[in-house]
Amino acid sequence: CPSSSGKPNHADILLVNLQYVSEVEIINDRTETPPPLASLNVSKKEEKMSQAYAISAGVSLEGQQLFQTIHKT
Repeated sequence: CPSSSGKPNHADILLVNLQYVSEVEIINDRTETPPPLASLNVSKKEEKMSQAYAISAGVSLEGQQLFQTIHKT
């Protein structure tokens, strides 16, 4: 459904636990094709995960920056 924040490139996602659903009624049946999904930036995600691991391991900010500099070369 459209974003409650009003941003045109965002949408609200509603999740329903189907284990508790006893009856489904279709109110509005969509016929148009949804827009294509945005591509995922996997390298950016891996960088964030690496940073999270470094923080949890107690690596200093300088150490993280040094690792990133070495890793990029």
